[in-house]
Amino acid sequence: MSAAINRVDYQASFCSHCVKANNPEQNKQSFNSELLNQQEKSNQISSTKRSNPNVRVLTSVDKAIQKDIEKEFGIKPFKPGDDLLEARKSMWTLTSDDNVITGAEMEKNADKAFKIFKKHLSSWMRDEQITYEPPIDINIAAGSGKIRVNEEHPDKEKIENFINGNSELRNLYIGISNTRNLMAMAKESHKFQQKYAVDPKAAVAEFSHLFSGNYGYKTSLKINGNSWDFNTPSYFKIS
Repeated sequence: MSAAINRVDYQASFCSHCVKANNPEQNKQSFNSELLNQQEKSNQISSTKRSNPNVRVLTSVDKAIQKDIEKEFGIKPFKPGDDLLEARKSMWTLTSDDNVITGAEMEKNADKAFKIFKKHLSSWMRDEQITYEPPIDINIAAGSGKIRVNEEHPDKEKIENFINGNSELRNLYIGISNTRNLMAMAKESHKFQQKYAVDPKAAVAEFSHLFSGNYGYKTSLKINGNSWDFNTPSYFKIS
């Protein structure tokens, strides 16, 4: 990935700001805020099972994942009873020495997180003899932040309950998914910026969808035996 893409303006990823100059501090805050919003929304799913919705309840799977995260990223795990508001340091908000998280670092963190996610989900699926017929399609439900599996899969409910019932596992997938979405948008925004520097009028005409406010990317994961493949297509939101 080129340095230009590594430093691409992630503020520009939200379309209406595509022509603005890069601002590293705003870029970092924008990226961090987007992922934190998704993770906090996800953590609220099981709040009805808690006496205090701001207190994390960890499963044995969550604890095992936290150990892997500490080993891989050097991040100390949060203990049961820690307030969610303190859970703002993670592999998604790490910054480099110059205080700017780059595209390359984002992708590297997402790849490491995926290995942890795959390790724990594949182990459970093997133990539960989850079928791959048809292949398992995993994505995030709009609005709720819950993990959703394709309707026709016979083990749909079991898979959804396992991932959604283990907040660390669910948060890993949400972080990976949102990172891939942001990187896809950033790369397209970079193409716009390159063309805008040469021919602004043609660039705006070609990339007008970026300014619609309804354009984005949505990552899904297809699991078929040993094949675990991400897909991040673009789409227009329905108002």
